[in-house]
Amino acid sequence: MKSLRLIIRIILLAFLLFLACGLDCRMKIRHYEIESAKLSSDLKIALISDLHSCYYGKGERRIIKQIDKFHPDLIFLIGDIYDDERPMDITTEFFSNIGKRYSCWYVVGNHEVKSGNLDTMKTMIKNSGTRYLENEKTMVKIRKDTINLCGVVDVTQLLNWNLVRAAVDSLSRLCDTTRYTILLHHRPELIEIFMESPYDMVTAGHYHGGQFRLPWNKEGIYAPDHAGELKYTGGLYPFGDDRYAVVSRGLSRESTRIPRFFNRPELVFVTIHPKQ
Repeated sequence: MKSLRLIIRIILLAFLLFLACGLDCRMKIRHYEIESAKLSSDLKIALISDLHSCYYGKGERRIIKQIDKFHPDLIFLIGDIYDDERPMDITTEFFSNIGKRYSCWYVVGNHEVKSGNLDTMKTMIKNSGTRYLENEKTMVKIRKDTINLCGVVDVTQLLNWNLVRAAVDSLSRLCDTTRYTILLHHRPELIEIFMESPYDMVTAGHYHGGQFRLPWNKEGIYAPDHAGELKYTGGLYPFGDDRYAVVSRGLSRESTRIPRFFNRPELVFVTIHPKQ
C-alpha cells in the first residue's frame, strides 16, 4: 500500500511538473541565421507578430531591451500588434519607443481590421515614425545593399484570398530580384503559393505557434481562426536556393482565451549572412 501511494505521488508530481512547464509564458528569444548571395554584409531583422497589446512592462520595455541588445537593421511588425478588445495605449507607446530609433515596417493583421479603429491605428503608427505597407513595394538601403520590401494587408481587409494572391504576385513583378526581396504578410496559409513568386523571404505569424504544442511535435495542434491541417505554425522553413519562410509564434499571452501550452511567446531575430 505504501509503495502504491508513493507511485501515485510520483505520477501526480510528474503531471504537475509537466503542466507547469507547458504553461510557461515567459518570452523566448528565437534566433535564426541564414545566408544569401544577394547581400554584401550581415542583415539583421527583428520580427514581431501577434502582440495583441499584451503587457511586457511599461511601453513594452522588456521587448525593447532585447531589441536594443540585438540592434536590428529592420523591424517587421506583421499584424495583430494591436488587439480589437484590449486598450491601445501601451501598444501606441511601444510604436513611439521604436519607430524613431529603428527602421520599422508594419502590415495589418485581422484583429486591427476587426477593431473598427484601423484608420486611427494607422495614423498613430505613422506618427510614431513606423512605415505602413499597404499592398505596396519599397526599397531600403542598408549599407551597400538595397533591399526590396513588399507588404500585403490581411485577407479581412482585402475580403478574399484571390485579391491577396494578386497583390503578392503583382508586387513581386515590380521588384528587381537581383536584390534581396522580402514579403511581409500576417498569415501563413498560402506560404507555398507565395514562395512561387521570386521572394527570398516571406514572413508571417497569426497561428500563435499552434497555441497547443507537444514537446515531440514539429507543429502546433491548434490555431485560432483555422480548422484545417496546421502547417507553418512557427519556425524557419527552407524553400531551396537560400529562400525561406519565417513564421513567428507571436507574443500574445493574457489576451488569449485559451492558454498557450509548450508554446512560449517569442521574439524572433533573423541574421542573414552574405554567402561566400
